[in-house]
Amino acid sequence: MKSLPPISAAESFDKELDVSAFEEVLACNIKDVIADFCLTDADIIRSYVSKQLHGNMNEIVSSSAELFFKGDTLSYARAADISTALGHPPCIVLDMEFAHDTVSVYFKLVLGEFSVGVHINRVLISESPESEFDPRSFAKIITSARLRPLPQRFRSSYCPAASLRH
Repeated sequence: MKSLPPISAAESFDKELDVSAFEEVLACNIKDVIADFCLTDADIIRSYVSKQLHGNMNEIVSSSAELFFKGDTLSYARAADISTALGHPPCIVLDMEFAHDTVSVYFKLVLGEFSVGVHINRVLISESPESEFDPRSFAKIITSARLRPLPQRFRSSYCPAASLRH
């Protein structure tokens, strides 16, 4: 994982804010990356995960993300598993990281048989935010990390229509 700048303020959102709103923003902004990732044969992905071939998984994730995000903004966090809950089809769970500006988000990408999910584990802010850190400000940060604007069909209610990118 990438090293973070010195942290003067680390915020934990699971107690104070609605994490599902942040998950919605993140999920909406990585839909195109997930779509590109899912073009890879599912048997290959399962094989890499079960054999813990993290370098190979990193290459697949990196090549999917490089079309839509700057540099190493969105990356594979070198951990994956196949969840086999009784009575449910198996799903692949990848540990991922989004890091841009002052925000780092550690999350799980859950790839099910017919659905995809995002579960945020931790959000770190390396500087005290100038204003309240909410889903809309998080959407602005993610938008500024993208190479191309988010397609209209992927926008959530938190994603501003005309966000600045830098």
